[in-house]
Amino acid sequence: MVNIVHINLNARGGSERLALATIRALKEVNDMDIDIDLTTLQKPDVHKIEGTYGKTGLMAVCNINRVNVIPSIEKVHLKKNYDLIINTHGDMFPFSQKGFSKDNVITYCHFPLAKYLIEVENEEYSRLIYGQRFSDIVEYKKHLHSARNAYIDMIKNSTVLTNSEYSRKAIHKTFTIDSTVLSPPVDVDLFRKAVLFSSTNVRDDTILVISRFHPSKKIENAIRLAELLKQNGIARSMKIVGNLSPRMIGYYTYLKEMVQDKHLSDYVTFQVNVSFNKLLSLMCESKVYFHPLPGEPFGISTVEAMSAGLIPVVPGLGGHTEFVPLRYQFCTFIEAVESIAIAMDASFSERIRISDSVRKFSTSNYIKHFQQIARKLLISATKTNTKNLKSVSPIVS
Repeated sequence: MVNIVHINLNARGGSERLALATIRALKEVNDMDIDIDLTTLQKPDVHKIEGTYGKTGLMAVCNINRVNVIPSIEKVHLKKNYDLIINTHGDMFPFSQKGFSKDNVITYCHFPLAKYLIEVENEEYSRLIYGQRFSDIVEYKKHLHSARNAYIDMIKNSTVLTNSEYSRKAIHKTFTIDSTVLSPPVDVDLFRKAVLFSSTNVRDDTILVISRFHPSKKIENAIRLAELLKQNGIARSMKIVGNLSPRMIGYYTYLKEMVQDKHLSDYVTFQVNVSFNKLLSLMCESKVYFHPLPGEPFGISTVEAMSAGLIPVVPGLGGHTEFVPLRYQFCTFIEAVESIAIAMDASFSERIRISDSVRKFSTSNYIKHFQQIARKLLISATKTNTKNLKSVSPIVS
């Protein structure tokens, strides 16, 4: 039996796609009948997940045997023995229990973000993992100290996977441990078929930005760039697309006011909580993908866009520098303007080369390599008849 650990599948971002692909990988192990539980802070919304990830996402959720919804990382009960625990949210979820080891726990750490959020006493993060706001500062610090210790224990007592050399080096620098690079899954063939080779593909001089609306994503960088692009007569429009949660309305309002203040209402538009089919349509209409965040650990949306034949223009810091051509990387906004001007004139053959270059990040490749890692641990667990490993699980009626 395997327990998948993830904060909230309803966030529907890159880490959630990885969690769903991991479930699929486990169910497709040919000679093993694996039961899968999910431990999470929020019950999965099947309709939202299907709307974002399609039938493959729905099938993954349907393959979950039991959903253990916990109110916080502390209010849990040890209840079941698991052969393997897989934390697919190891960048954020400080999930550790007695008996964890590299032989029975896999942690996919996209980037060691939680440690930094805890060190700066980020209040939003503490509310996320504890489900409450602390009025007592002493109690608040005590809980954060506990979370910090749990996170360190989790990383040091598990087999750690990560998404890029950039993240692997950050994990080593932070914890002095080695991790294995396993690039996250991307439906590259789907984007190639639906966009790159689509008969309805008529690209306009449009720049596409795909990002969840959150201050950490630095979407304001895209708006600052748009101001320079408009001044230089480059491109016709910029479309910013992403999921928006009710808690981020303030940030979204700030971005809209920024567009108005810079007189960009005729150049920059927002598309909020769009369907997957609508996203594909927007890709068909766009020539360039712009990523606004320096230091992105990997960049799944970048790979999706490249698969679809969009030319990526990205900061020269982060995991995406390992697969985006150097001519489309920038350090300053002026360099970004120059790269976008070049990208606008890219030929169809170059778009095909860009798409071909990221086929290695396919979901099938992720599933194959993850199965090799998981199989080794599961076979070992079966042979040794592990008795001490237990996972958190609340009492569910």
